[in-house]
Amino acid sequence: MSPVSAIRKTRKHARGFTLLELVFVMVVIALVTGGAIGMFVISSSERQLKTVAADMELFSKRARTLALVQQIPYAITFSEQTMRLGPLVEAGYSQDQLKEREQFEKDRGTGGTTPKFTPVRETKTFSDYDISVKRWGGVNWYSTKRADPQVWRFDPNGICEPVSVRLEYKSGWVEMDFHPLSGGVREQRMEARK
Repeated sequence: MSPVSAIRKTRKHARGFTLLELVFVMVVIALVTGGAIGMFVISSSERQLKTVAADMELFSKRARTLALVQQIPYAITFSEQTMRLGPLVEAGYSQDQLKEREQFEKDRGTGGTTPKFTPVRETKTFSDYDISVKRWGGVNWYSTKRADPQVWRFDPNGICEPVSVRLEYKSGWVEMDFHPLSGGVREQRMEARK
């Protein structure tokens, strides 16, 4: 058999894909891509809520650790879209009141005694989140948008007040019950929406 006839023979038997086969493959690719995008959107909302919940738990454990190490009571104050960590004696004050208090302490001086530790003060902002707090044994959630700032106490013996915190966002909500001995999340409920 000559090489030219071999090429002609293979060309007769070689055929391309039909239009129906190409359409079928395109439909399968579109379905897989659509499902993946849907899962990404849902997991994106859920991931965002889990990140905020982890930040909240880290903040509470930091407050407990500071209270243990420095042997002074600490508190987390929840106000509208903000959590503020600081000594318990400063809890519930507005930012302006805290600045006035710091200025007063500077003007007055320490009276010859130097504190062992400099108190830690940190603020964490949760943009677009509504923070609500429920006290142990309570049934009502106190939203920081509609109620006074809520104070969560951490004592130097390592025990914190048992509270539940709810963070609501347009893409869902997360509720966390905090353990009084560890300051960590004991139970967490979440609903992620698109």
